[in-house]
Amino acid sequence: MWKTNISFGIKENERRKVSQILYEAFSEKFKPVFGSRKKSLRIFSRYINAPSILVARKRGEIVGVAGLKYNHVNWLKLSFFDAIREFRFAIFRVAITGFPLMASRLKGDLLLDVIAVSPEARGKGIGTKMLRFLLSFGKQRGLEKIRLYVICHNKGAKVLYEKIGFTTVRLHKIPRFWRNVFGFNGYFEMEINLNYNKNIE
Repeated sequence: MWKTNISFGIKENERRKVSQILYEAFSEKFKPVFGSRKKSLRIFSRYINAPSILVARKRGEIVGVAGLKYNHVNWLKLSFFDAIREFRFAIFRVAITGFPLMASRLKGDLLLDVIAVSPEARGKGIGTKMLRFLLSFGKQRGLEKIRLYVICHNKGAKVLYEKIGFTTVRLHKIPRFWRNVFGFNGYFEMEINLNYNKNIE
């Protein structure tokens, strides 16, 4: 059995692989905002913050990815001016369509913006290992909570987070327009307190 290694940072030639894993996991979110698969992959490949992206590797191959926001770190370095350059006149469509997916980081917490495992590696505990790594990492950094959002119909992910110790703090419902765009009617906001959880080493 091959050990799963979890660490921050990717090489330049790994950007495409990371982008593919993210797109395959979140295409229902990304495609309505960025447009085509090709456009989405290009955005991720160009603007992923390579030193700060968290990845899981088996036999040197990336099989899991997590994008975080904490303190002054953001896994995706896409500025307003970058967005204008990439989307030009479509920037207004992108802003309006992507509005319900925007999540800001609260002071003292770590926002787990995205987490994904490649299709061939799912069901092998990689997501759980990445989450446990994040619990220890957040505590070491002196952060108070880890926060994330999960789509209402993604029952499997919600159960996984609950097993780790996350609890639901709020159900966010989105307006009808965006429901028609994305195909879901809301998402759960979940969090875990890093100072009072027995699962953290």
